[in-house]
Amino acid sequence: MRPLRPLAALLVTAAALTGCAQDSATVAAADYPSEEVRLIVPYAAGGPTDIAARALGAHLEGELGQPVVVENLPGASGATAYVELISAQPDGHTLSMTALPTAVLNYLTNDVGYTAADLAPVGVVTQVPSGIVVPADSPYPDLEALFAAARTDPQAVSVGTPGATNTHAAETRRITELYDVPLTVVPFDGNAEVQTALLGGNVTAGFMNLSQDVLPAVEDGQLRVLAVGTEEPLDYVDAPTFVEAGYPELTQSTTTFGLIAPAGTPEEVLTTLEDALRSAAEDAAVVEALDARYVPEEFLGSAELADLFTETEETFRDVVGD
Repeated sequence: MRPLRPLAALLVTAAALTGCAQDSATVAAADYPSEEVRLIVPYAAGGPTDIAARALGAHLEGELGQPVVVENLPGASGATAYVELISAQPDGHTLSMTALPTAVLNYLTNDVGYTAADLAPVGVVTQVPSGIVVPADSPYPDLEALFAAARTDPQAVSVGTPGATNTHAAETRRITELYDVPLTVVPFDGNAEVQTALLGGNVTAGFMNLSQDVLPAVEDGQLRVLAVGTEEPLDYVDAPTFVEAGYPELTQSTTTFGLIAPAGTPEEVLTTLEDALRSAAEDAAVVEALDARYVPEEFLGSAELADLFTETEETFRDVVGD
């Protein structure tokens, strides 16, 4: 029995060390945040994710009592930022904005160094709906006319999207698969390039975010929205939903901007961050900066953002491999 005694001693020591590690993590979580918080933005400065991050960062500073430093780290459709995030200590002092479904489509499409398992969702900041848009002088008065042209001539309709591996490109391919509407995806670098291509007559239509940079062209009559990708109609866009137009599956094109931490971040820290994010959604100044049209009426926290990751995977897993 003597050989067992050293092993038993090692087990006791290991248990004690584990207990100490857990106690240390608990203490660290109780003191959170103990230093400045780094908030990574996966895209360049000036875009909707960056604007949301800076409005949110200013609010978080007041809530957390520590500086929040916003850092733009663009590249690989956001993957560069997420890999940087998961390499950080999971203690809540390094966070990142995220944009769904692009974040999910990245790892469904390629080996980008992370999956949803590497991320800890905190909550939703804004949700920006999308729609199919055409120039004001387009010969297609409605969605059915556009789709009929595509069915008649499979090469007739090109659809500009603000990226190759984002929700708009994937949802366009779903239209082809689910409803036998041949559409040619033409990816660009962002909404601005899609809008320029539309106005220049270089693409037939655009599937894009109906964000602050696009709505002015709709409101002044340069562009027309044929359909929006939300389940319910939008009170600020005069267009039917895809559901109303007879395409009930097309409800997955909204871009969700959320806040994430590295997997393994203590629950106490995630709760603190979720509470701070909830208070931001109730702060009139923050809501105005984010644009009230894009802030969900009901706060969507950690569990809801996690559900969106899962739902996005289930929706697009079979599409991206085609």
